[in-house]
Amino acid sequence: MVKRLFIYFFISLLFGGLFFYLTDNIIMTIVIFSAYLLYFLVIFEKKFRFYSLIISKTKECISFINNFIITISINKSITTTFNSLSSSFSDSLVEQVNSINQLNDEEKVMYLDNYFENHLYTAFTKILKQFVYEGGNILDSSHQLIFDSRIVDENLENYLSISRAKVFQFYLMWSICFAIMIIMHLFLGEYYTKICAMEYFPYSVACLFLIFLICQALIFNCFFNLSFVNKEIKNEKTKKQN
Repeated sequence: MVKRLFIYFFISLLFGGLFFYLTDNIIMTIVIFSAYLLYFLVIFEKKFRFYSLIISKTKECISFINNFIITISINKSITTTFNSLSSSFSDSLVEQVNSINQLNDEEKVMYLDNYFENHLYTAFTKILKQFVYEGGNILDSSHQLIFDSRIVDENLENYLSISRAKVFQFYLMWSICFAIMIIMHLFLGEYYTKICAMEYFPYSVACLFLIFLICQALIFNCFFNLSFVNKEIKNEKTKKQN
């Protein structure tokens, strides 16, 4: 968190400094700096935390399901399986498990559906209940679930890869725009000084910086939207049926 705060402050200071370099207007520089810092602290940070939480929980959920199914298929015991997997739990999952120590291991596994909040885990608990009360081969009954988990994991990785590439392209295009303005400032000399002295010039540049900030907010809003994680399986099943 502290590291991210430093990054937010540095980026805001960078754009504030760039704006001042281009306009020599201290008041509008403070406005731009404040707008960027406010965006990162109030909007970006909240979305980033939620985004990171979904990714970490989805990956941990898939790992937990796969490891639990494989392990319990060998030892046939929920308690033994749960205890053997506990060493690989994340800090947040350990904290969640410790808060429900009054439950037995089977109840803990079922209760974790509230922690993961993932349709894959809900399906897993149904399969596990069937295994506990009816027996049978859990690997056979969970074959489709393992397949679905792999699809979700692959789609998530593909989405993250594509999104990072799109964000890189976005920053590359805007960096060219800002680079052109810096070059104008360096090489136009007195002509740029006259432009800079115009009353409307700082406001025009401020509009450009704010447009960049809005575009940045929009692209990250799309980037942080991981609602497809709980919808993708239905789409894949539909494709499979067709």
